[in-house]
Amino acid sequence: MRVVEAGATVADYAYNLISATRTFRVNSDGSTTPVINVTAQSQKYDVLYTWTMLAATWDSDQGGPAVSLKTEQVNAICDWPHVQDFRTETDQGASQVLYNFAVITVGTDDEAITNDLRVRMDHLNASSVFTQIDALWAQIEKVIGT
Repeated sequence: MRVVEAGATVADYAYNLISATRTFRVNSDGSTTPVINVTAQSQKYDVLYTWTMLAATWDSDQGGPAVSLKTEQVNAICDWPHVQDFRTETDQGASQVLYNFAVITVGTDDEAITNDLRVRMDHLNASSVFTQIDALWAQIEKVIGT
């Protein structure tokens, strides 16, 4: 993945806050939870990402540190070998609750051969994400014969 400015030093936690919208998440039992839908942009990789945090976290002045932490997680994935793109989308999980998913594009440097991996944004810090990226790259290598 291309860094915004080649040679520039940008902190892994540096972000631009694009939006923060208060709403409610409908839980599988029909109850609701107050949440904030946050969209930020990595200053290092210029990718936008959206995820949901508890409104209580935002309201306790922990919103800024949470955005910095999520930015570090996004940048760690973008730094990983063979990751070509990163975006987010909203979809229903197995419990029929709406979640934000990272869509991580893995492929060749010219992006002629790629495949996508989907990971829930609240699971982005799991070490298994990097194992899954490597496994996807191994599948691509088998196809291209390297």
